[in-house]
Amino acid sequence: MGIIDIIGNNAAQIDAAEYEQKVREKYPSALLQSDERIVFAFKSLGGSGRDHYMLTTKRLLIKDKMGITGKQIGYKTVPYTSVRAFSLETCGSLDTDSEMKVYARGIGTVSVDFNKNVDVLAIHRFLSSVVIQGKAAGEEYVADTASGYGNGSGDASTGIFDLLGSNYAQIDKHELESRLKPSGVLLPQEKVELAFKCGRDSIIMTSLRILKIDVQGVTGKKIEYLTILWPSIRGFSVETAGNILDRDSELTLYFNLPSKECSSEGSPRNQRTRMKIDFRDGQADIFAVQRFISDKLLGPDTMAPSEHGGAMAGYNDTGSGSILAWLGDDSRMVDPREAEAQFRFILQSCESVELAFKGRRDMILFTTKRIIFIDKQGLFGIGKKTEFISIPYRTITTFSLRSAGSFVDKDSELCLWLDFDDVFYPRRSNEDDPPPPPIPRRSYLEIDFQKDKVDIFVVHRYLSERLMRVNGHKMKPYTSPVSSELLMPSSADTGTNLLDWIGNNASAIDPKACDIKFHEAGLLQHDEHIAFAFKTGRDSLYLTNKRLFVIDVQGITGKKKEYMSVPLDSIRVWSVESAGHLDRDMELRVWFKAFWDNKVKQDLRKGKADIFAIQSFIAHFVIGNADGNSALRNAQAYEPSKTGAMTKILGFLSDAHMKDPGELTSQLRSSPALLQEDESVEAAFKAGRDLFIITTKRIIVIDKKGITGKSVEYKSSPLMYNTAFKIETEGHLLSGPEVKVYTADDDIKQELAKGQKDNIWLIHEILSNKMLNNPKKDFSEEEVHVDVGNVDQSSYAPTPTQQYSPVVAAQPYVQPTTFQVQLPAGIVAGQQIQVQHPNTNQMLVITVPNGVPPGGVFNVSA
Repeated sequence: MGIIDIIGNNAAQIDAAEYEQKVREKYPSALLQSDERIVFAFKSLGGSGRDHYMLTTKRLLIKDKMGITGKQIGYKTVPYTSVRAFSLETCGSLDTDSEMKVYARGIGTVSVDFNKNVDVLAIHRFLSSVVIQGKAAGEEYVADTASGYGNGSGDASTGIFDLLGSNYAQIDKHELESRLKPSGVLLPQEKVELAFKCGRDSIIMTSLRILKIDVQGVTGKKIEYLTILWPSIRGFSVETAGNILDRDSELTLYFNLPSKECSSEGSPRNQRTRMKIDFRDGQADIFAVQRFISDKLLGPDTMAPSEHGGAMAGYNDTGSGSILAWLGDDSRMVDPREAEAQFRFILQSCESVELAFKGRRDMILFTTKRIIFIDKQGLFGIGKKTEFISIPYRTITTFSLRSAGSFVDKDSELCLWLDFDDVFYPRRSNEDDPPPPPIPRRSYLEIDFQKDKVDIFVVHRYLSERLMRVNGHKMKPYTSPVSSELLMPSSADTGTNLLDWIGNNASAIDPKACDIKFHEAGLLQHDEHIAFAFKTGRDSLYLTNKRLFVIDVQGITGKKKEYMSVPLDSIRVWSVESAGHLDRDMELRVWFKAFWDNKVKQDLRKGKADIFAIQSFIAHFVIGNADGNSALRNAQAYEPSKTGAMTKILGFLSDAHMKDPGELTSQLRSSPALLQEDESVEAAFKAGRDLFIITTKRIIVIDKKGITGKSVEYKSSPLMYNTAFKIETEGHLLSGPEVKVYTADDDIKQELAKGQKDNIWLIHEILSNKMLNNPKKDFSEEEVHVDVGNVDQSSYAPTPTQQYSPVVAAQPYVQPTTFQVQLPAGIVAGQQIQVQHPNTNQMLVITVPNGVPPGGVFNVSA
């Protein structure tokens, strides 16, 4: 212990076995589970403090004594299953403390400072073992031969311009792996697949993670080892090199890493959202790097290039035809076949383009695996620099389509909510102005379409097919193309006729009649049906067995309409609220997975909706196990809750003593029907007029509001999205016990009455069992699994005998060849013909574009 450790609150390592014995003696079977062991233990203030940090076999456990006396103690649990990234930083020459940072879902960043005697590499090895093994995405390649991404065994020396620009060059991955394995930085079975170096720093892409080694300070003694798991990457972009002054290419990775929020002007809200890597010109093939990232995030490339075009092949592009559309850079639909031929080099061989859109100079590709935004930079898009942004479908959580409005609003829009926090706080233009509002950047995207060139209902049907999860929360496989029937143009008055019909109905709409109308309009999938329908003013809301569907009529004229789809699998929290004395409306609130404007609120007229039927329906699809059809039948058959059900539950809440969980389970299955048939209450705690309930599937907070307490909110948070928790024992005076559960959205905080010492430990035991022994998997965080035995060698992988240059060995970008084809006799526009490529001799299947006369000539690019 030294003065520096006390001032810096640097923790010192203590004997783990000895401290575990003390913990078990003080908290028999309460704090630690019977099969849980403390591997590392640390004490604050260089060993003289009162706080403790424990790395057990199941979690990071922090004991925090609060207040002057330290009577009130907080115990924070961070399960290893919730960790997305972690970093260890060694001590430097002058800076003698080391540091550990853990980035965990819900709770954010947990940081612990250590004194110089702590072996942080030993902690790095331990965290690598408990966090990565069995959890991280990606598979190591079986063969010992070099992969198609290259060995990079060339010159890794860095010039002064590369140092100033932080430009990376590829280095020999085998040599680097041999240096890192003995020190334990890598796991024994872990393989280095790509490695880059700039000056003293390195970025390493392994079979299990991305590892950034940041050498700091003048002496380079202080080193940070940052580990990021592959499932944390939600999108990426590559940017080609520009002209003379801009000679480096770039890779940007987008993460959903939890971090401490920042609201400073000129800063992102989350400091760990982006990682930008600049590559030296000629020292890395940017397209080979993007193919490597594609294989990790989208699944491996398993086949040779496809010979068949997309579902809209043959679509004739007649240009924008409008100066306003050209100035607004509104996108129009183009032939996906031609787009696929033009950008084949950016796609996987097993990936094909199904829809394509073109603006003034940029393009958007909807493929079988992702959406690709192609941004041509420079004046009028004629520059050499081009950015390719890839958003996997699993990253898109919600979408909406807006029709064009009146007067100057002549474009339609597609809106996408993405699963990473890229929100940014701009700087104010001058000091006298108020701070500008935050902007979403790529957390939320709006794409403008030219209204007469894009059928928004075609886009709606396409995204419904690609984004709606089925068969055990699985997305539509890329091997299953979207049916061409769903992409046929809609009737010009589809939206108008539907809204006219809805406008003639009362505030409660017959779901069966809506179901027929929506299927006629092509807004629902074939196996999708409406269970509940509500209308408020000009707007309406529908609950189907796959989504929450909101139709929002906008503007004075009401010509602009938004069709918003929130897949039920994206819902993270929901609540229903009964009507009060003065407020005659009931309310439904839904929070979905996103980082920008992720709440849907709907008022429901009293007597026109059964809020318990609605919440039970949502619960079935979010936390239930039954299939959608059976649940749908139950939902359609729901009858309003029995008269007096609300009165019974209010009377129950007014009781002065706690009820038995079994009795409460029986109560909440009938009056009202709040629980599912296979769901039961494990613990219930009363705080004032409110009730905090932990069931086998979720946490329910029943909150009585207002003076009379007639209005009651029932808020449900599924356990599968609860990622960490903290309990606090009672302190002096009025300070009672408290529990806090960290979720992907708003945290759940509940205070208990003073004197409930046993109850707070009961909560700790229940939550520990839920999160440590049987964690509910968030299917949206599922890894990319690769069946190595069934994967053919990639089409761009070199043979084992091939010699490698400093540049990544991969297929070079070949400019598409444009050649003329004469239409054979008897063939008309819209039919397909086979032609031979003049350079590669490959046989291509081409759809004859519209407008080509019999015997005429047309151009083909491939």
